[in-house]
Amino acid sequence: MKKLLLTTFVLFSGLGILFAGDGCVDYASVKDKDLSKTTQEIVLTSNNLQLLKYSDHNGTTRFTIQNLDGTVVAEDMSRLELRIDFPEIEKKFES
Repeated sequence: MKKLLLTTFVLFSGLGILFAGDGCVDYASVKDKDLSKTTQEIVLTSNNLQLLKYSDHNGTTRFTIQNLDGTVVAEDMSRLELRIDFPEIEKKFES
């Protein structure tokens, strides 16, 4: 009886592993996203906020805003998003 239960368990476990497959092949990992950014450069510090500039994997300039303690307020913003969401910082960045 034990052999029958063990054989059934191994059979169904093997079939489950066989049909489950490797479903994570098409998903990008977090490491790939981090490698696509260039080094962030602090371009402005104002009102306890830092404006960081970098280029993404397409060569597009993107911006991140963080507090001086390192807490991210907004990230991966285009110049237009920066102008809309943080107009006072964008005006200081222009000058």
